[in-house]
Amino acid sequence: MSRVGAERIIRRAHRWLGVGALGFLLLSVVTGLLWADAKFLYWDEHYKEKVRPLMGPPVDSSTLPLARALVLAKEAVGGRALVEQATVRTDFGRLFYEVKLRVEGVSTTLLLDAMNGERLSPISPDLAPTIAAQYVRSPAAAVGVEIERYTPRKKKRAYDAVRVRFDDEAATEIVLDRQTGEILEDEGRWRKVHFAVMQLHQLNFFGFEKTLLNIPGVPILLMSLSGLLLWAFHRARARRARQEAVAERAVTVSSRLPVTPEETTRA
Repeated sequence: MSRVGAERIIRRAHRWLGVGALGFLLLSVVTGLLWADAKFLYWDEHYKEKVRPLMGPPVDSSTLPLARALVLAKEAVGGRALVEQATVRTDFGRLFYEVKLRVEGVSTTLLLDAMNGERLSPISPDLAPTIAAQYVRSPAAAVGVEIERYTPRKKKRAYDAVRVRFDDEAATEIVLDRQTGEILEDEGRWRKVHFAVMQLHQLNFFGFEKTLLNIPGVPILLMSLSGLLLWAFHRARARRARQEAVAERAVTVSSRLPVTPEETTRA
């Protein structure tokens, strides 16, 4: 294939690659600008922080001995468990033991009321609004409780979770780990927009974890390489044109030189 033919093919491929990547580039630019400059829309203070904590009884007022709490925790998981850690905590108006166990190589956490031994894990739909309300900026009523499997941002595994919806101005939704009561996500109307913008910018959908970025990434890479080839063709063509111009000027100059007598005699 001639140089001209190869350049024509590369130029055509470069043009179509550019057209194909244009939509992705626009999406990346727009979502990137929103992500970087529109934080005032969806970020506020106390994100995933307790703004109205509900304290329970003092930690030294427990009436359930630790040894009994550990027995109850083991019984709750079938009796064959290794206790890794036990902590007494006061939170959401309750005093409880947080017991971390390993059952057949799998870690799990149980919450047991430190006053009467009541098992609090998994978090019930009745208890979840009390825990979640601590993260809502203003007092609001819970209008929905849903049990779901939830995969937090920046994590790869899904958790058994409970989602509590509130009727406040921001339409807050608090997602809690059903085993520990720990907050997994604090979502509101505008924060959902932010998460959607992030997903669009990273093409992070359907569990692909950003691998969909290869779809626009490969064409853009090929477009860059074809652009370099076209630049090289242009430089080579410009260099040949300069060389031809220099050679043509040399021929013109030599043809215009006067003929000396000696040259005439020899002729």
